[in-house]
Amino acid sequence: MDCLQEWKASCVDEELTRLNVVSLTGFSPAEYLLYSDGIPRRNDGRVSEKFLQRYDHLADGGWWCSGIDLLTGKDDNWGCFKPDYPRFNQDGKRAIKYEHPPKTATSVFALKTPLHIWQKIADRYKVDIADDVDTTLPDLGFWRWLSHHPEIPLCLTEGAKKTGALLSAGYAAIGLPGINNGYRTPKDELGKRIGKSHLIPSLQKLAVGNRVFYFVFDEDLKPNTIKAVNAAIKKTGYLLQQAGCHGKVVSWDSQLGKGVDDLIASEGVAYFDAAYQNAVSLETWKANSWRRLTYDPQQVVNCPYLSGVTIPTDARLIGLKSAKGTGKTKLLETVVTQARKKQQKVLVIGHRVQLVRALCLRFGLPYITEARKNIDDAQLGYGLCIDSLHSQSQAKFNPDDWSNCIVIIDEVEQVLWHGLNSTTCKDRRVEILQCLKSLMQNVLGSQGEVYIADADLSDIALDYLVTLAGINLQPYIISNQWKCDRDTAWNIYNYTGKSPKKLVRDLETHIREGGKPLVCLSAQKLSSKWGTQNLEAYFRQKFPDLKILRLDSESLADPNHPAYNCITNLHRVLRNYDVVLASPCLETGISIEMQNHFTSVWAIAQGVQSANAVRQTLARLRCNVPRYLWCASYSFNKIGNGSTSIPGLITSGHRLTQLNIRLLQQSDLTGWDDIDTGFQAESLLCWAKMAVRYNASTINYRESILSALKEEGHTILDSTEVKTLTVSSQTKESPSLIEVISEIRQENYNLECQAIANATLLTEPQYQVLKKRVVKTITERHNIRKYELKQRYNLPVTSALVTLDDDGWYHKIRLHYFLTLGRPFLADRDAKVAQKLLFQGNGNLFLPDFNSSQLGVIVGIMELLGIPVLLADTKRELRNTDSDLQAMATLALNHRSAIKTAMGIGLAKNSTPIVIVRRFLEKINCKLNYLRSKSINKGKKRIRIYQIIIPEDNRKQVFYNWLKQDCDRPGSSLFLEDYLNLQMNKVDGSKSDHLQLSLDL
Repeated sequence: MDCLQEWKASCVDEELTRLNVVSLTGFSPAEYLLYSDGIPRRNDGRVSEKFLQRYDHLADGGWWCSGIDLLTGKDDNWGCFKPDYPRFNQDGKRAIKYEHPPKTATSVFALKTPLHIWQKIADRYKVDIADDVDTTLPDLGFWRWLSHHPEIPLCLTEGAKKTGALLSAGYAAIGLPGINNGYRTPKDELGKRIGKSHLIPSLQKLAVGNRVFYFVFDEDLKPNTIKAVNAAIKKTGYLLQQAGCHGKVVSWDSQLGKGVDDLIASEGVAYFDAAYQNAVSLETWKANSWRRLTYDPQQVVNCPYLSGVTIPTDARLIGLKSAKGTGKTKLLETVVTQARKKQQKVLVIGHRVQLVRALCLRFGLPYITEARKNIDDAQLGYGLCIDSLHSQSQAKFNPDDWSNCIVIIDEVEQVLWHGLNSTTCKDRRVEILQCLKSLMQNVLGSQGEVYIADADLSDIALDYLVTLAGINLQPYIISNQWKCDRDTAWNIYNYTGKSPKKLVRDLETHIREGGKPLVCLSAQKLSSKWGTQNLEAYFRQKFPDLKILRLDSESLADPNHPAYNCITNLHRVLRNYDVVLASPCLETGISIEMQNHFTSVWAIAQGVQSANAVRQTLARLRCNVPRYLWCASYSFNKIGNGSTSIPGLITSGHRLTQLNIRLLQQSDLTGWDDIDTGFQAESLLCWAKMAVRYNASTINYRESILSALKEEGHTILDSTEVKTLTVSSQTKESPSLIEVISEIRQENYNLECQAIANATLLTEPQYQVLKKRVVKTITERHNIRKYELKQRYNLPVTSALVTLDDDGWYHKIRLHYFLTLGRPFLADRDAKVAQKLLFQGNGNLFLPDFNSSQLGVIVGIMELLGIPVLLADTKRELRNTDSDLQAMATLALNHRSAIKTAMGIGLAKNSTPIVIVRRFLEKINCKLNYLRSKSINKGKKRIRIYQIIIPEDNRKQVFYNWLKQDCDRPGSSLFLEDYLNLQMNKVDGSKSDHLQLSLDL
């Protein structure tokens, strides 16, 4: 096949091919390729014979392609040659398909573009070319025009033909000779990195003006190739973002074509158009890429329900990756049945009590609470939450008791993340992780088996468990590649907007018309406008004759509530209700197989749950009914400093750890010189991988969820396509939904706060007994809350105090206390918190928990910036032009990254001094009050004047109570009465030397 036919078969325009491609034979290919001065040559200047022998095959012919040198605007000497008979690499296993000029820096394929293609691209993006056309050299003019129009997106692909196919389809495109050739990393003669990576000059020339780059790399099935492509996109995308550009990633079903030219040839341009329109942002793609599984599966099936799967007897770590509702739990039931026949113990590990109970019921095993009551029932195993995986739990867990057993971890991705990051595991996390590691070593190092199952099973979970096992272990992967087909794919109606009020209105209409919805919500508290309790009250008010059930952590554990303990007989209970409102208690592990009852699933995702958890929630009801979804566009929740880079997250964390330790060392306390910060590097790495996956999904939260749902095969529809039988009864005169919900929330919340204030004040022994109970009535919960508030503040517990506490008042005024009156007690406080973590961890620290427990660095940063000095003079008027505020702003902006890591405060590069002061005051629940404006420079400019406001919210009384406690503690050298002679807010503005460390991150 000659070059014209070959390029035509890849859907490349013939004129474009003639401009850029030429057939070569004989000596000509060598003349095109072997021009570098770095090539070994004889004394007469000719290429050495030994070097020429490597390229003997060129004489048999092939085609050469080159385009424009973007730096000079002239024809490019650099290009590629495709020989008709390629040579093989050194091991003789792989043919070298393309030859590039040796001993020469690679460039890009900026192909000469004929005028009619130029016009097609201009029409696509509605950009005029009349003033830019050079009728004599239109192919050169195209790239000048493109560089002047950064609003035109640019496709980045690999290879010349694919570049030609994209241009011919009407897309601006540039080709790289290889996926990693968009950037360079400086190295010395030994190959050691000596500088930062940077974009190649040709790409840098086009990376201007916030241009959007679309990555259109190959869709490959080989695990190693997938990893390499992912790494290249991440690296190149990061550098493009550093240049001020944006990245998007185009993907398609690899079975339709590996390269984009194959895709267009097999499916047509229209199919690529759709893939291009569905491209996801780089951040969303990153989040999705961390969900991928690149391990080679030993069994690949493609079926809507797992059956006929056999597992070899020598398999130790068995991974089940299969879509939601395809029978993973049913397969595990068979595993448990076989184990019981062999008298083999089974341990089931989960992350939510109700979900583990439900699994145990299906497996015929007791949950840990039942197992402790009846030892005989526990002989063949039990289930527990990962929170109980330590010796002090009710399980009294000892990993040495489980050699040769079977361990089952369903929804493994969420279980591991819960163990690594949840607040409920924090106090015992080190021992939990130690037990998990010992458990994996005991089970996998013997004749035991570990089964992990997840619809989103990824390399992260597998890598982690293999590393914990500490042995050379090849996981046995069963991959069900089945995706939703036309009969099983959901129709998902996507609601946009800043709030879910339109979704709730449509839901109300749906109920009025006889619909029976399952409503999944991301919150339950009365303080949440769209939580289970407030929407329950709203719908009870609207539909007093309907039976409405609320499922959340409180109702499931309240023996006086109809939802109490219903997870174990969910199907029987749900059939009795018209409307069911569920919190994330139904997020995972529950399979609602009911048919012909629920008519729809509605979900409100406010950014609290992970993107994966939202998708899991939608799948709890297995039958195919319409789904209606509102997601927040982004989530405020971030892990660590919010980084989407693993090195960035870990490195910043290590620096913060070292600084926290140095501050402890410089206090008067001893014992901080030999802290081991290397506890379980494998657990820290897994935490970081899962954290960056989470952080990436929060940036474009809605897009992350929708793109993953599309990837599963579901159909995303706009909410405007929702069809209702009648018009909502709302009239112009009636109050808005937001007003009604807000009124209900406020009324219910006021009643809740008053109930807590009126609750019985427990004694300490009564509190300890009640706190340990799993089952609690609402009255008992109120009693517990009142006791905790009394202990925390030592104030009369009023409804106003409950409200303040719900708003995060404690953490804010605690920081204010240690920044001012309690400053002498800060080192002691941090040391005691660290000592507790060390004691519970048997001398070890899990670094994320340690860093989040310390206040010294945060206080030090605020002192360096002069915040206590500002608080000491609240009568002062503040302006952006104040010299000390400008110096503070310069210091803060020069250390934006350190402040983000230590305090979670993200500062824009152009933040003004007043904005920066306001952000820091928010951390202690103080405000800036606008006073007036003033003209300066003879009236040419006006400046705004502000004053700090410290709320009159009883914090002074709380500070007095805390101060008394600190002074009365054994070992304190301060006496309360003497100390109170100092004015409460009078703080020495000098900066102690050790606090200079606080910005050294």
